[in-house]
Parts: sequence; structure tokens; C-alpha cells
Amino acid sequence: MPGKDYYVEQRLAETLIELLDTKPLDEISVRELCDAAGVGRASFYRHFQCKEDILERHARSPIEKWAEAFESSPDSRPWNVFESLFHFIKEHQAFYETLHKTGRDGVLRAAIRTRMGLTDDLANEDAYQKAFFSDGISGWIEEWIDRGMQETPDELNRQLGRYFTQVLPVLGKLYTSASSNPVD
Repeated sequence: MPGKDYYVEQRLAETLIELLDTKPLDEISVRELCDAAGVGRASFYRHFQCKEDILERHARSPIEKWAEAFESSPDSRPWNVFESLFHFIKEHQAFYETLHKTGRDGVLRAAIRTRMGLTDDLANEDAYQKAFFSDGISGWIEEWIDRGMQETPDELNRQLGRYFTQVLPVLGKLYTSASSNPVD
């Protein structure tokens, strides 16, 4: 059973997200946030240095929980990881729209990079490949959010599949053709 610390952090995160529906982050005071959450200012500062910390901490935790659940499920397969991620983002749409609206998409990108195993000790080629996929997927999600999340997660996953099977091979052919015919 989660303790008081968990309750305080969750309550502040939920309340901040609600307040962000009506005004920008810089117009929300810590006092207003604490009053609306029913949490004392001392509790706020015991857990966070600033309001931005709430969003960043709250963003990392759900992605980690999604990844752990996906990885531990006997039904999970490598080919349905993105579909699962899109469903997760859709389930938490209000929060990820808030992150996007406040310019904190980098938190999602960092969480995806971490889950893909992008670390400083990787060989360069491995790091570049992981960065390409993690940043590409987070960019795909950011654009989906920016466009109002009109497609269902399944539709978005099918679009990604078409991209992988149709566009990337063509780009690969263009790249290898161009690099084998250098310009003098």
C-alpha cells in the first residue's frame, strides 16, 4: 500500500495537470497548487524543488511502469511494442498533452531513450541506432499529440508499420545509390 509520500506526490501531480487545463504553468503559484491539492507547502518542498519537477518525475514513472508491464507480460512480442506504447500514451492522453503543451516533450524522449538502453557506454554505431529509433518514436508521438491524437493507437501503429516496410527500404536504396556514385 502506497504511503503518505506517494499520496502527496500523486495529489500534487494530478492537481497540477488539472490546473494546467485552465492556465499556463508560469501563472500557477506553489501556494495555489498546494491549496488546490490540499497539501501543505512544506510537503511540496520536501518532495520537489519547483513545479517543473512534478511534471518531470511524473512523466518518468508511468513509462517505466508501462515498460515493466510490457516486458513481464507473456503476450508481449517485439513486433507489438510500439502498438502497446501508443495505447499507453492514449490512456494517459491528458498528461502527455500537458507535457507537450508545456514544452516538456523531452521528458518522454528521455524516458524512451532510457528504456531502449541508450547509454554512454554503448559503441557509437549501437548508440546511433538506438537514438534514431527512440527519437523517431518520441517524435512520432509528439506529432500525434500536436495533431490532436486523431488516429487510434492501432491506426497509428499501422501507419508506422507502413513507414517501416515502404519508406525506409526506398530511403535505403537512395542512400546506397547516392553513396556508391560520389560526385566529383
